Amino acid sequence: MQIGELARRFGVAPSKIRFLEDEGLVRPVRRTKAGYREYDESSAEALTMILQAQSLGFTLDEIKGALAETRNHGLRHDYLIGQIALKLNELDRHIVQVQELRARLVCASNELEARMKGGAKCDARPPARPPLRTSKPAPGAAGFSLKPDNSGTRTPSPRLRGRNPVPRAHR
Repeated sequence: MQIGELARRFGVAPSKIRFLEDEGLVRPVRRTKAGYREYDESSAEALTMILQAQSLGFTLDEIKGALAETRNHGLRHDYLIGQIALKLNELDRHIVQVQELRARLVCASNELEARMKGGAKCDARPPARPPLRTSKPAPGAAGFSLKPDNSGTRTPSPRLRGRNPVPRAHR
């Protein structure tokens, strides 16, 4: 069958099949003298597996790995079950993140409603992240020396002398 027939059979655009071919996932059996791609039932079976895997959330790289494993060792159910288990764990982590986001959104909504009525607050801020580590601590805040001069005011660091360290918008 030609690419158009295969595409209609699966309800996809011919360009998707060409893309999957470029990615090495689907291969035409041969080309006609006119250059048309021809596919057989093994191509259709591969396309079935690819589309099903995509509908289950697998990436093309994950699908490539599964197809390579199948080509090298035959269809191994233990491998496929392991890949599905990994995908389920990934999904469970995502569900937890979404539930945490939902809780923060509910809290933010409740806080806004309470503010309108003069009520209490809740913390809708994102969870605290650990501080970034740098290889060398910055000397002083905003380019100022941490040691005051004799007048008790902070002085610009040597690299800022002669320049105004305050942005133009705040002068």
